[in-house]
Amino acid sequence: MGWSIEDHGTHYLIKCMIEEPEHPHINYSKADGVIGVDVNYNHIAFSHVNGQGQLLSSSCLYFSLEGKRSGQITKILEAEAIRLVDIAVQRNKPIVLEALDTTLSKSAGHYRNRKQNRRMSMFAYKKMQDSIHSRAAKMGIAVFEVNPAFTSQIGKMKYMKQMHISIHQAASYVIGRRGMNLKEQVPKLLRIYTERRDGEHHWKQWGVLTKAFKALRPHVFYHVSGQSYPLFNKEICNDGLTQAERDS
Repeated sequence: MGWSIEDHGTHYLIKCMIEEPEHPHINYSKADGVIGVDVNYNHIAFSHVNGQGQLLSSSCLYFSLEGKRSGQITKILEAEAIRLVDIAVQRNKPIVLEALDTTLSKSAGHYRNRKQNRRMSMFAYKKMQDSIHSRAAKMGIAVFEVNPAFTSQIGKMKYMKQMHISIHQAASYVIGRRGMNLKEQVPKLLRIYTERRDGEHHWKQWGVLTKAFKALRPHVFYHVSGQSYPLFNKEICNDGLTQAERDS
């Protein structure tokens, strides 16, 4: 239990906050699939994954934290957590999130620019994560957390074009699949850039590819055809870059 007093100029608003008990029955079952979630500086991307790990649908919940005070940010994030959990309740599926180091990991995404990274630093990812956990417990929905390694890169290289979704939605799909303990094998078109040694974890290959393609903008991956992977075509790689970026 807690109390808060808000000064509204002409009057004060006194609030009493009481913790609601958790739902007596939590749904931990992944038999029918999960809701994979990727949290970003201005939206939550989420994907409905079925019991076989296939994508059923994907969408985003948008919001803005620009110019907001900490108290307002908290309310916005809590409201978005409620929206997300209500979707999971409707689908009767548990939620899968990334288990992130909130200090650096999320803001270090290769596809974000510096301005977005600064926004992410104020985003209070942990508050969003805690809000999702809290709301889910009250509504009877389990929340699983998975290792965030290469989720965005896998989504970008493997599913973004194939599923006709954004990089963030693709990342949420990978997060959901990882929550179901499904492995992400490197597509055949990409295997020419890497090789897997016996006993080597499959993430090693994704690490190699991430380094190889780190300079490429996400939209470049939409140029992939069914017969080739023209990522090193200079014209395509330079498309959309500024002159300074081309010269660097």
